[in-house]
Amino acid sequence: MNKQRIATSCRWLAVLLISTLVAACGGGDQGRGPVLGLPAAALTSLAVSPLTNTVPIGATQQFVATATYADGASRIVTDSTSWSSSAAATVTVGATTGLATGIKPGSALLNASFGGLSANANLTVAPATLVSIAVTPANSSIALGATAQFKATGTFSDGSAQDITAIAAFSSVTPSHATVTAAGLASGVGAGTSLIVAASGTVSGNTTLTVLPSTLVSLLLTPANPTLFVGESAQMVVTATYSDNSSVNVSTTSAFISASGANASIGASSGLVGGVAPGTSVLSASFGGRVASTTVTVVAAPIPDPIPTPPPGVTLTSITMAPANASISAGTSQSFVATAHYSDNSSAVITSATSWTSGTTSVATVVQSGVASGLSVGSTIITASAGGMNATANLTVTAPVAVTLSSITISPASASITVGATQPFVATAHYSDNSSAVITSVASWTSGTTSVATVLSTGVASGLSAGSTIITASSGGRNATANLTVTALVPVTPGVNLRSAASFGVLAGTSITNNSGGTTLVTGNVGSPSQTVDPVQAAGFTNYKSGAILASALSDLQLAITDANSRICDVTSAAGIDLGGRTFTPGVYCYAGSINITGTFTMNGPGVYIFRTASTLDTTANSIVALTGGADASGVFWVPVAPTTLGATSVFKGSIMGRSAAITLGDGANLQNGRVLTAAAATLRNNVITP
Repeated sequence: MNKQRIATSCRWLAVLLISTLVAACGGGDQGRGPVLGLPAAALTSLAVSPLTNTVPIGATQQFVATATYADGASRIVTDSTSWSSSAAATVTVGATTGLATGIKPGSALLNASFGGLSANANLTVAPATLVSIAVTPANSSIALGATAQFKATGTFSDGSAQDITAIAAFSSVTPSHATVTAAGLASGVGAGTSLIVAASGTVSGNTTLTVLPSTLVSLLLTPANPTLFVGESAQMVVTATYSDNSSVNVSTTSAFISASGANASIGASSGLVGGVAPGTSVLSASFGGRVASTTVTVVAAPIPDPIPTPPPGVTLTSITMAPANASISAGTSQSFVATAHYSDNSSAVITSATSWTSGTTSVATVVQSGVASGLSVGSTIITASAGGMNATANLTVTAPVAVTLSSITISPASASITVGATQPFVATAHYSDNSSAVITSVASWTSGTTSVATVLSTGVASGLSAGSTIITASSGGRNATANLTVTALVPVTPGVNLRSAASFGVLAGTSITNNSGGTTLVTGNVGSPSQTVDPVQAAGFTNYKSGAILASALSDLQLAITDANSRICDVTSAAGIDLGGRTFTPGVYCYAGSINITGTFTMNGPGVYIFRTASTLDTTANSIVALTGGADASGVFWVPVAPTTLGATSVFKGSIMGRSAAITLGDGANLQNGRVLTAAAATLRNNVITP
């Protein structure tokens, strides 16, 4: 009985020992060997998961390696596997961990090696998306005619920031105040404020640019250095010149003075100068804080023409003047006529042969032609003398006629601006003497609805929110109104700026392969350092195989691709798509899988179309890309990460932009409104390419 128990215990101990040794040697796993005569299980397969995935720049993805054996057993061998990346500049992976990190946009094949077997997975790094744009300098001002350079800085979803001035689209909301070039250089063209907007895709930023109004630069008093006879008068004119090179007659609002009133008098507000006595005097006019001067010379009046000689025996009996009494206001004139009467009852007008004098030259002067000019309030006797005879007339000079304000008008009478824009209004006063003057700077301005728009004392209104308001200008008890409508700012999506690459129908960074004896025709420039057969080009275009123009175009292509990849996706799909039979409106369409076109694909409506794929772009034979409803091929951009192949005799439209993947055109494929642009290789065969 004891012997039987001992034998049984020994058998169980042997089984336990065998089991323990098998387990210690990795029973069922790769690397296990025969233990106590048991055979080893062979490694049959290796799998990596996930097979494919997409991560943003800077993100990580853990890949897992699983080994499977002949006996059906499997285990995770991630940490025992050797890992590598086909594009370490795009994706890195831990050599023994399988943890991958996205470095820059693109795709990489990750390889796992274990026990003599290999397995692969694909990881795509999506480009960082543009989140916001800052435009600097912020809220700046320039003088009329001056310029300012603006810079656009983009902030991306990965937290990075970079200067995107070169790829941003700049615009001025109010071009009547400021214009801006594609490079962000703004110019002041009219006093007021405008928003300067920088946009990339649907993301935009803005800042305010104020163009200061023109300033008074100089005054000019004309005629320059006039000469007057004693008793003669002349009207002086004052012209103001502003910093915007405009000139305005400001005589009626200038103040005049004569340095020597004994020689020449001048109306303080009329500018009418009169010769009093031989000599000189400096005349000055002041306006807007500036003064203009000139010198007037007064000389003795000429000897009057002789009195007509009457027939023999006929004598001069008297002289009369007409009118005998006259009244004028200061600053105006009155003509007198002298008539000689003879003994034979005949008469003759002798105005020009008469000597004319004014009894009080400070009140009025009179010239040889008999024209008297009123200078100041009072009365004077105008005397005409000829042949020993005299005639007189009474001239009364009254105060200048009071000019009253009749009305005010505003221009424009109605205007429409967008939120954030400005609109300058001009107020003009109209007077009882039919004169008018701009009173914008002295009028009182108000806005009926300040939540919609406000208005400055300069008449410049600023749009704050969508709606309508009444702009009112008031002065001297008179009012004028204008209607201002403020509309919401609608962002305009700019197309991708190809810059110098836009002139190329075919551009390839490595090579162009074109079939010998083929009929490929390119209406545009061609560029590539290596070309098997030069494509036929339309007249006026150039084939570049080296040099700065080719290098610049390839560099600009990369900028354009970066711009296209920065646009926010309107449609995002983790799969691919066949566009055949579909109709799309403008937008940014992003697919992780391939884009295919079987049959006819239609783009309908004006705007920008961007198609991005992390995989391939392929069209079948005889497929068609159609544009309707105002869609234009100049706004269509295809951005594949992997190679592009257009089917034979297919019709394609838009610019294909490959950062590092080849583009192949099938036999007879046509890009009648498109471009082949890639940093890699292009293959052509009997194609028609017209940008």
